[in-house]
Amino acid sequence: MFLPVLLVKDFGGWAWVIFAVPNCIGAAAMGWTMRSREQSRQFVVDHAVACRVFSLVTIAFHIFFVSWMLPLRLGPWGYVASAVLVQLAFTPFVKVRTTLVMSVLTLLISVGLAVALDARGALQMPALTPMQPGEFLGLSLVCALGFLLCPYLDLTFHRARQATSDFGAQVAFGFGFCIMFLAMIVLTLLYTQTLFSIAGVSTVLLMIHIGVQAAFTVNVHAASVQQQAESRDDRGNTRAALGAALAIGFTAALVAHLSEQTGWSYRGMTIGELLYRSFMSFYGLVAPAYLLCAWARRRPSVGWWIATILLAAPFYWIGFMEAAMSWTAVGVFIVLAMSLLGRGVSKRITV
Repeated sequence: MFLPVLLVKDFGGWAWVIFAVPNCIGAAAMGWTMRSREQSRQFVVDHAVACRVFSLVTIAFHIFFVSWMLPLRLGPWGYVASAVLVQLAFTPFVKVRTTLVMSVLTLLISVGLAVALDARGALQMPALTPMQPGEFLGLSLVCALGFLLCPYLDLTFHRARQATSDFGAQVAFGFGFCIMFLAMIVLTLLYTQTLFSIAGVSTVLLMIHIGVQAAFTVNVHAASVQQQAESRDDRGNTRAALGAALAIGFTAALVAHLSEQTGWSYRGMTIGELLYRSFMSFYGLVAPAYLLCAWARRRPSVGWWIATILLAAPFYWIGFMEAAMSWTAVGVFIVLAMSLLGRGVSKRITV
């Protein structure tokens, strides 16, 4: 809901295309690559901790974003959404029927708000300005790496896969992400140029859209984490980890608000934007690096995984924080090379 805003601001409308294509294809592909419910269940068992961390980071990220963005645009009223997210994080709706009803309501609310925003002239199509070849390559590679791999650590995706037949998964994931999800990120494209310029009723409508989408996302992730904890009889540790995730999200939002009051910035970015980009590094680097290291072994070497992140992180920083996106191509190359080297080392050890 915000990454395309930053990408279009930095690189123009083509950046949204680079963001959207692997996003939709990567999410939809999971309905085809996870060939059976049993394969999905086994994956979650093999990577239980990583999948749980993925959902906890996602919850922390949404707490941060809502607690930063909505009060920024709505004042103290924005914290109402934060309170709702906390409630849903600790007491999510877990029944399938309830989740389906929530998903339909979330979609209908967002569609209705989109119509109202368009009627008020708050939606605009940004120009498709050309990108430099290096920027195009760097952004394309990092988006492909993140969006094609991250779905496999998403417990909500596995929950959906395990609830559908083999053919049903292909239809549900294909239609859900190439049609329904695409419609939502098209809406994001249309408000990229107006997010910070609109005022009054239009601002309220747009923040309601963001808050409702975030609430649904937090609920389904919290429900999936809760179900996993119950199946592993690990509810106490899970609640403690959830509390830590919420604390991280609120602390990041507090830092963002304090920086705005003091005028702190970095390279022309507010600290809130810097923290947002830092959260994004989890999906663009940390999670994909784990999965590629896991390709070398059933459970990746933690040391190899950390080494991969440390080697690639400086190039991601240069790309996303220093406005030299072409350097992220080097970071992606390091992640791929380390996974191949790890696979070779694993084979030699096995032999």
